[in-house]
Amino acid sequence: MSTTAEPIFTGPVYLSGPMFSVADQWQQANIASTLESVGMQTYLPQRDGIEVGSLMARINQEPLPAVEALMQFVLEIVFSMDMYQLLSRCKALVFNMDGRVPDEGSVSETAAAFASGQPIVIYKTTPISMLGGLDNPMISGLAMNWGKVNDVSTIPNAVINAVQAMANLGGPPVQFAKQAQAVIALGAAVWGAIDQIHTLLQNPDINKIIAGFQALQKQWQPLIDAAFPGAPPLPLSAP
Repeated sequence: MSTTAEPIFTGPVYLSGPMFSVADQWQQANIASTLESVGMQTYLPQRDGIEVGSLMARINQEPLPAVEALMQFVLEIVFSMDMYQLLSRCKALVFNMDGRVPDEGSVSETAAAFASGQPIVIYKTTPISMLGGLDNPMISGLAMNWGKVNDVSTIPNAVINAVQAMANLGGPPVQFAKQAQAVIALGAAVWGAIDQIHTLLQNPDINKIIAGFQALQKQWQPLIDAAFPGAPPLPLSAP
């Protein structure tokens, strides 16, 4: 008979933080490994989502008229999928705020998680800040206890404590605005096709990548129109 205790909280935990440099990616992966080692599931965008930076670097080398429209479509589905993870699928968030300047995308993600009632843990090891030794209160306040974790090994317990503190508050579930609901619906569809997208992105032929995304756009066009009703239509037509 196994004596391994079941984890108190299994997640998934959204890992918000910079992911463009080698050091960024290593640190984010280390946080993921630490949480996963105690039985928590994680959503690590650089691994589980669509890594926009490398895709942009690749297709920008191609003088193809469809490239600009392709990138707009990719940005829309990346935004939607990450919002789906933040607002619907994941049950807590760890914000990696280590380094000199907080990553702007991560600040937006953490604010969205806060507004949706997610438990939040902020990780930071450096005293560098903009306000005389204190972090911007609009960031620090996103963590319920105004605290930060400075040791990766303590992140799992900090997540469990944040989850419990939020559970103790109780209250009704968050009701999202109509557009947010539409963005979540689009994101759920993208997440359902993420294995297909990952396989598509491994194709060495950029024309086949474009054709694959064109087919996905045609499939998701009604969801796109609902999620971004004020956006100009993408000049990307299915083959």
